[in-house]
Amino acid sequence: MSFSFLAPLVRLLCPLLAALVAPASFATEPGSAKLGPSDCKPRNADSTCATAVAGATVAVPPFTPDGTLYDGPLGGVPSSGYAYWGFDFVADQSGMPSPVRPDEFINRSGVPVTITLSFNIPTDHFCGNDCLPGMQFQVGPGWNKVDPPYVVKANTVSLTSTFQPGQGYGWVIGLWESSNTRLTVTVPKNSAATLRSVGLPDLPSAAIEIPRVIGTCNCMDGSTTACSDGSHFTNGLLGPWSQNADMYRRSGAFSQCFIDH
Repeated sequence: MSFSFLAPLVRLLCPLLAALVAPASFATEPGSAKLGPSDCKPRNADSTCATAVAGATVAVPPFTPDGTLYDGPLGGVPSSGYAYWGFDFVADQSGMPSPVRPDEFINRSGVPVTITLSFNIPTDHFCGNDCLPGMQFQVGPGWNKVDPPYVVKANTVSLTSTFQPGQGYGWVIGLWESSNTRLTVTVPKNSAATLRSVGLPDLPSAAIEIPRVIGTCNCMDGSTTACSDGSHFTNGLLGPWSQNADMYRRSGAFSQCFIDH
């Protein structure tokens, strides 16, 4: 029996069958652009490339385009009396000695940081110097006192100081009749500094007390005894400040070393 009459039919069906069994990944919809090898190259890469292209330029926005790291309230300011802020968070968490002082913020960034503290002052009655807050910075390993100038504008007053990379700093605040303490932290525009790298906490507005840790201290007579530096707060507040003694007091601090007067 001859099947020669089927030959024309087979030749007609073969192209149709080949199209039906072709891999779907090669199919394109009408009007769609085909992805060629040159599309996924540097300078030519676009959204049609499924993966990142080696050598392509990636735009990385600066961390602080306007230079402001923080501009908001400062937590823990007492309504009366003075208090001190300054704490080396890195040294405390790592257990390593502070490069400056453990009771100062340390600017570990590569740029200077400017600290501004501003306050509302009363304008509806006369109060003389009591209208202004008592405020000073403590700087460096010698804990040098820095008195920045008061800048008064309408019902606000601000005090500003700048600290260089590697420098330690802290501040003392006594409100008197001022109120609404505000902290502004700035660095040069487009720098990669963060609040942590300039020594400050992520949330200066919150002052949550961290309980004291009791450890062992070496006494001057060579003995060891229990002691504690006391508690501190999450935003660097250490405790009340004495203007007479020029010193702060941390809650729960003690030492059992014998002191021979």
